[in-house]
Order: sequence, then structure tokens, then C-alpha cells
Amino acid sequence: MAENVEVRKIPTKSFIYIAVIMLLGILVMLLVESGKATKATKVLNQLGYTNVKDVKVFKKSTFLKEETNIKGYQYSLKFIDLATNKQCQGFIVRDFKGVVGQDLDCKSIK
Repeated sequence: MAENVEVRKIPTKSFIYIAVIMLLGILVMLLVESGKATKATKVLNQLGYTNVKDVKVFKKSTFLKEETNIKGYQYSLKFIDLATNKQCQGFIVRDFKGVVGQDLDCKSIK
């Protein structure tokens, strides 16, 4: 029952290819996340939150206003407003005509 099975080693080129693909994947993921945060920060600036930090976008989704048939983006996010020293979280929306809206809950930072 004890058979000797010869195992072939994986070539080093394959390890290099895998490492390069993993690094590219991580780089793309970081670029996408920073792009979402940048766009959300621009919408926050339009809403009057000019001094913000630590903008974390949890989800970006599209929506459709059925009464006007206008599409747009909804950002679910969390950030710190340095002007009022509050931590805010909630939703901001921006449609394709440039109209922005918000549903934010801000709490004081202790």
C-alpha cells in the first residue's frame, strides 16, 4: 500500500506571476477605495462640509428617482467634521444633474 508518488515542484516563474497579480489586485483595490472617498468628499463640499477627514465609504450604489426618471449615486459613509468636532455617518446622494442631498446623523466626539 505504500506507493512512492513523485511530486512535481511549482516553478519559480509561477510564484513570481502569482505575486505580481496579487500586488496589482491590491493596488487596484486601493485606487478604487480612494476614488470613492474623493468623490464623496466632493459631494460633502457641495453640502457645506468643507473641513472633513477620515472619509470612509462603505457602499456606493446607483438609484433612480421614479417621478423624474433621473439616475444618480448614493454613498453610505462615515467621516469626521473638523469644523464642528463631530463624527457623522449616513447617506449622501448626488444625481446626474448635480443635485445633492443628505441624511446624516452627527454625534459629538468626546
